[in-house]
Parts: sequence; structure tokens; C-alpha cells
Amino acid sequence: MKKRLLPILLFIVFVQLVNAQKAKEWTFDKTDAYLEETIDSLQIVGLNYAILIDNEIVHTKSFGLANAQLNVPMTINKSFPVASISKMFSSIALHKLLNEKKRSVNETVADFLPKRKDIPESWRKATLKQLLSHTSGIPDQIDYQIFLAPENEQMVIDALKDKPFSSKPGTESKYNATGFLIVRAIIEKLANQDFVSHMREEYFDKYELGSAKYGGFKKVIPNRVTCYQNINGELEMFPLNYSSPMYAGAGLNISITDLVKWFQILQDEQILPQEQLEKIWTPVQLKNGDFGGFGLGWEAYILQSGYKMVGHGGAGISSFRHYWNEQTNQNITVVLLTNGAYDWIVRPNQINSVIASIIIENE
Repeated sequence: MKKRLLPILLFIVFVQLVNAQKAKEWTFDKTDAYLEETIDSLQIVGLNYAILIDNEIVHTKSFGLANAQLNVPMTINKSFPVASISKMFSSIALHKLLNEKKRSVNETVADFLPKRKDIPESWRKATLKQLLSHTSGIPDQIDYQIFLAPENEQMVIDALKDKPFSSKPGTESKYNATGFLIVRAIIEKLANQDFVSHMREEYFDKYELGSAKYGGFKKVIPNRVTCYQNINGELEMFPLNYSSPMYAGAGLNISITDLVKWFQILQDEQILPQEQLEKIWTPVQLKNGDFGGFGLGWEAYILQSGYKMVGHGGAGISSFRHYWNEQTNQNITVVLLTNGAYDWIVRPNQINSVIASIIIENE
């Protein structure tokens, strides 16, 4: 009897696996169809996306053009300027250095940079935690039209040193580019080398992330897409310009394949332990008890029904989102990199959330 049952049980298991695979394929058909419709309605120039479930890549696909002028098709190996998604890399590198040097995010700028008397005293009181979570309130260079390609660090500090704080420290969660200018300086101090060299040696070379390179639109980056934006009803090139003082906050170029590979390495605890990642990914609480929109260098939110989300947007044209639910053990990552669109009526982060919802509903 047992010998007869074994083939039947094996057949049942085989059928279940086949059905599960078909269900997954059907789910990705839905996400592809949703993206195709969205690309058409927004006139997205080109797009690469990837889906991970339980830290395994289950689906990737390319759409559209990498370069509209030359009609170059998008391919999965293209490099993208990911803008503020760069902050996720900087955050992890910083926390690894803090571990090695036995330092804390609760220390102040003055603790990390004691000899930097050029930094205003009021800024020196800010904690590293406040800089990473955008709750320091120090003057934001973007508010004063000092964008992300300044000639040097000192120019930014001199231009802002007499400007008022945008809010009292710890009271408001407001994006702050100046904070990551200081974060870069702290990373360089702890690493005892320049930021780009540290990131290249400790991460890009070590983990074979060959496409990962820093540089703004003027720099020649192999295999990089051309980005676009709508200016007065016309599609024009989007000059995402960054200089080295701002690289901790923006300026990384990377393919979706290498971006996903880095995140898999991170989730596998090859860089930091899981318990530390959970702290980095926990929204920082403001003085009034509310949660801000950031953890320690990552956007971080507590969603409905037990879901949590971390990640970052990039220049308003790309979106990295990791969703998990400790109650249901669901672990989903959606990465959406684009090179621009004619009209962002629906933003990339919203598109990302819809894709995640389709996956969660069909899991």
C-alpha cells in the first residue's frame, strides 16, 4: 500500500509546484501589464524593474528606450543615475564604520569632527542620528538654490552658516541635503580616506558591483541611460548634476542588477547584522511622539495591516521599496528605475506600491 501511495504523493507535490509556478507567472503578467499601461499613459521613456520575494529575484523586465535621440532600446544591464537612492549605500557604509570604530549615532558632529571649526557651532550640536533622519533642522542648501553640484564643501558651509534653522532639532522630518554633506565628511574621517575610494574598495570592488560609479551627467559613465524631463510641454534631457561633496546623498550610477545584488548581500547579513538593519529601518520618532518619514538614511514607514516599508526615491523618477510583514512572514522588494517621463501624474513611488500590492494580493 505504501509503495502505491508514494507515486501518488509525488505526483500531487509535482502538480502543486506546477500550479504555484503558473500562479507566479500570472502575477508577473499582471505587473507587466500594469506597467505597460502606465508607461503608455505617462509616456515613460525607459524603465527597468525587478521583483524579489524572500530575497530571491523572481522577475525582471525592461521597457522602452535608454536613449530617445538615438532610439537605443533599454536593456537590463543599463546603468542609471539613482540620485537619492545613493543614501542607502552611504547609510550602510557609515554604520559599518561606526561598528568598527565603536562609535554611536547619538554622538554629535563636534564629537566626530572636533577640529572642524568652520562648521557653525549650532550645526556641531546636531547628532548623527538627526542628520541621517533629516530631523536636524540645519539650513538646507536646496532652500537657498544651492543644488547638488557645488564647487566644494566650504562654499556650501559659508553660504549657509548665518542662515536660520528650518525647524528646531528633532521636531520635524524634512528632507535636508546639507545633512548628507556633513555625513560624507564624517564617513571620510572614520574611514581615513576619501568617500569615493572607500565606497569603491569596501563595496563596489569587494562585492563585484562593476556598474557602480559616482558622477554627475557631465561625467562619462559606461552604459548609462540618458535622462529626460518635461519642460514647458517638451521632452528635454534631464541634467542630473552632482559633485563629489554631495556623493553621500546623491551621485551614484548603478545597474538594477548590481543594485539588487547589493541589497541581497545586505539582507544576507554579509555587511551588517539583521538587528542593526532593523534599527536603521525603524522610523525615527519626533519630539511630539509622531514618526518621521525616515529611519537612519532610509525612508521608513509603518504601513497598515502589519506591513513596514523602507527604501528611497531617486530624483522623482526612480523608486526602491522593500516591504515586509512579520505577522505573515512576507518579504517583498520592488525596484523601479526609469530615465524620465513626459508627465508624472502618478509618481514612481506610487507605481512601486501598486506593483507590491498586486504581488501581496496574489501571494
